Amino acid sequence: MTKSHSQDQESTLLRLEHAQAILQRDAALAHIEHMRRSRSWRLTRPLRMLMQLLRHGVINDESEYPTHLPSLVQPLPASIPLEPDIVEDSAPGSAAQHFDLLCFANIDWSARFQRPQQLMTQFAIQGYRVFYIILSPLPAAERPYTAHPVAPGVFEVTLRGHARQDYYATCITEGNLRANAEALQALVSDYRIKTAVSVVHLPYWTRLALHLRKAYGWPVQYDCMDEWQDFPNIGQPLLAQEQVLVEQADLVTVTASVLYDKWASTSRRCQLVRNGVDFDFFARCCTPNTLLEELQGPIIGFYGALAEWVDFELVAAIARQRPEWNLVLIGDVFVRDLAGLDRLPNVHLLGRKPYSQMPQYLYHFDVCIIPFRLYNVTHAVDPVKFYEFISAGKPVVAVPLLEMQIYEPYLYFADGPSAFVTQIERALGETDLQRWNQRLALARENDWRQRFEDTRDALVELFPKVSVIIVTYNNVQLTRGCIDSLLRNCAYPNLQLIIVDNASQDSTRNYLRYLARSEPNVSIVLNEQNLGFAAANNQGLRLAQGHYLVLLNNDTVVPKGWLAPLLRHLDDPEVGLVGPTTNAVGNEARVSIDYQDLDDMEDFADRRASQYRGRCFDIPMLAMFCVAMRREVLDQVGWLDEAFGIGMFEDDDYSRRVQAAGLRTVCAEDSYIHHYGQASFKALIASGEYQRLWDKNQAYFESKWGPWQPHRQARRRANADATGMKLTD
Repeated sequence: MTKSHSQDQESTLLRLEHAQAILQRDAALAHIEHMRRSRSWRLTRPLRMLMQLLRHGVINDESEYPTHLPSLVQPLPASIPLEPDIVEDSAPGSAAQHFDLLCFANIDWSARFQRPQQLMTQFAIQGYRVFYIILSPLPAAERPYTAHPVAPGVFEVTLRGHARQDYYATCITEGNLRANAEALQALVSDYRIKTAVSVVHLPYWTRLALHLRKAYGWPVQYDCMDEWQDFPNIGQPLLAQEQVLVEQADLVTVTASVLYDKWASTSRRCQLVRNGVDFDFFARCCTPNTLLEELQGPIIGFYGALAEWVDFELVAAIARQRPEWNLVLIGDVFVRDLAGLDRLPNVHLLGRKPYSQMPQYLYHFDVCIIPFRLYNVTHAVDPVKFYEFISAGKPVVAVPLLEMQIYEPYLYFADGPSAFVTQIERALGETDLQRWNQRLALARENDWRQRFEDTRDALVELFPKVSVIIVTYNNVQLTRGCIDSLLRNCAYPNLQLIIVDNASQDSTRNYLRYLARSEPNVSIVLNEQNLGFAAANNQGLRLAQGHYLVLLNNDTVVPKGWLAPLLRHLDDPEVGLVGPTTNAVGNEARVSIDYQDLDDMEDFADRRASQYRGRCFDIPMLAMFCVAMRREVLDQVGWLDEAFGIGMFEDDDYSRRVQAAGLRTVCAEDSYIHHYGQASFKALIASGEYQRLWDKNQAYFESKWGPWQPHRQARRRANADATGMKLTD
């Protein structure tokens, strides 16, 4: 073995060891995070803190460990904090989170590495959590699900079922639907899945994905990769279920124009997203190696499933006509009759090989072939292997598939053994470097990263834009806490943040300028004087582009999952204005709390969201520390009344106006945010200015609506039990 070969092997081993180390690290981190969220971890925290004191002589308030790690969670101050100066380039906190993907797969993660794994890997690389839900095996009866990391950011999940099914012949039964839904409810709770998309690869999963949309509001994408009609072992019930899925999915992505023509008129939205190649991986790994070094003569190569759609008789005829050629076929065999290929001395059936070795085998292929049978299933195929073959500039000889006609200038078409032999000979004699470069360029243009971006952009558009308006006046620390929590905890992918500053005198403007230049979805307005709460919010509303509009105080901290319930309640056309529950407000939206710091606040909010999911109650007045509405409500009701000046009573007024328009004002029991309360007005109390504003604005309110009635602090509950989850088709 040469020195260069030895170095190549060592380099490959190092890469594999590095990848394995990353996998083990992420598995450990996922396990630790899951453990930290458990009830037993919280209950035993005092004991661990005591052990820390005994061992190290000090208790670190920010961590249970003596090593000081960056903390994402800060304790809640007992009072409004002081305002130290902040330099302009202070970090706004953790990077924005993404929605999660629940991928209802048709193959295991360990199967041949193709489109399902490629696209999910791309999402994970970009920071999305992927829950890759496979069909089998069923987890033990005492466990609702199993989940283990198979790649950084990717968990392979099995769900407890009621009974085994033929997943390709039938649709999900009522028993399996109920069992899978209950298992998913546990998964959602344990992993704090708040905003997600259900990605369906097999129509068997249709009813479960539609149930999740009904229960949680999560959009459904059907990634249609095959023509299931006449596909091996596909049953009529599955085909009927595919029709339902196409009609009801929020997005249908297809791999081929043939599939687009079939489904475009039936689906709500259909988009062509072809297959691709991990170009950098193949370019990096398609290098000299010792594989196949024992073969003499030209190597004609193919890798992929050796299944019914492969024309084995065609391959056998080529091998017989050119015994000096080596035909190397790599992949699992799914048929009994190989047309004698297994008895031909120049045909090498190598079985399935790891995806990591595909570029190494490709290096030795002199010509690549795509020898499919020609029928409706294969005509709808956009072969992944084609993009991988040309990533090394390799010439490709293929049957004239309809979907590949657009690539005619880049490959050799052939139909029948004689034509194949002729075209392979032409490809073997190819000396045109320009054509070789054209194939490389085509592969580079069809990278999986581009396919990910196309898919991500299509998914983001499924979420109507939400514009959040925050008005600031001094209190920069509160503003930072609010915005940090918003950027960290809002997984909603289509968000616009507008911050209007009312002439702050502290370092607020420094911070806001930093946000505006570092966060692409943030825009700011800097007023020369304090225009008041209503006028500043109106400024933000005029800049808002969203279908949904949210007014949020800067003295709030939002937990993960705060926004989705508000938007879900706004799906009801009778609801005009909705707000969350909180710890500090002067009416029925106030709830008792049991937490001491922000970490526990997250758990508290989770428990409320689970217990009261889907529940709201009518409330006479929604305080504008946080309210949400549809744009059509703003168009109907109008801007906030700026006659209320600096503030107070404009929220009472707007609630009355919404109700006068025939719409409901409701409090969402399944949404919670922390509210410090009166951050801007506390400074006015000692001077008496607060009471003067109150009296003035109360008089103005009463001139419009009659005597003002003080708000109630609590409400009678007709039914304290949270409604259960209902399964729907």
